[in-house]
Amino acid sequence: MIIYLHGFNSSGASAKGQYLKQQLDDITVLIPSYHYDPARAIDMLQHLIEAFLSLDSNIMLAGSSLGGYYAQYLAHYYRLKQVLINPALMPMSTLDNYLGENVNFYTGERYELKERHLDALRALGMPTPCIEPVPTLLLLDKDDEVLDYHTAAERYQACAEIRLFNGGDHAFQHLPEALPFIRELYGRQ
Repeated sequence: MIIYLHGFNSSGASAKGQYLKQQLDDITVLIPSYHYDPARAIDMLQHLIEAFLSLDSNIMLAGSSLGGYYAQYLAHYYRLKQVLINPALMPMSTLDNYLGENVNFYTGERYELKERHLDALRALGMPTPCIEPVPTLLLLDKDDEVLDYHTAAERYQACAEIRLFNGGDHAFQHLPEALPFIRELYGRQ
């Protein structure tokens, strides 16, 4: 099973998540929607993972942007394989610009992002993920307009398979090319 974790202001209707579900039709791909509050999101995702761990030992997390930050935390907590797609590994700095009222792109839900939400994100931080590494595939578009790909590449250079793609953007335009690498990591024991 692959659990896909969407980014900020997204949902289970995420285009990347839906693409993975269609293209990896021989693998169960779950695309949960979760709360904008990081504490509530992590709590829900932990319950979900724990429910499925009792049924399936081959669970892999895939996360994009903020979902990559969540995946990083959860993969290390549960010792799961992970795919990080243009991950926001320091989301407090980018989400600082979104403090105040926001609208979820997919659901239309209005909510207020507060400083306490950024504090909840800080609490999930991992200073050095390579100290106790988990199997990691890092997928990066070099022309990501939101995040500098160097940050993630440097952070994971010692403990991840890193695939850099020329061009692209934060939405990650190279998912078709990355599918074989995702499938390979999923099949690894």
